[in-house]
Amino acid sequence: MSGVMTRDEFMAKHGHVVVKFRSYYKYTFVYEATLPDGSTLTAYYGGNSGEIEVSADSEEALYSLCPYACEVTDKDGKEVESFYDY
Repeated sequence: MSGVMTRDEFMAKHGHVVVKFRSYYKYTFVYEATLPDGSTLTAYYGGNSGEIEVSADSEEALYSLCPYACEVTDKDGKEVESFYDY
């Protein structure tokens, strides 16, 4: 069952999570973290790669990124909760 949340609800629950840079494609930076229960939190942050400095090992607290979308997926890849605010 997928739980669609508001940005504020998602950030209140997961804003403290430290996410690690994974990829960049077409103006979207993707960050991920594995949560204690084994699920995966993925955050999508928009921007121009020429204007934002990111290294392969960059880590940030989720609340500092201001992502336009996030999702948590369980171990089987099923969406558990998410928000999209673009």
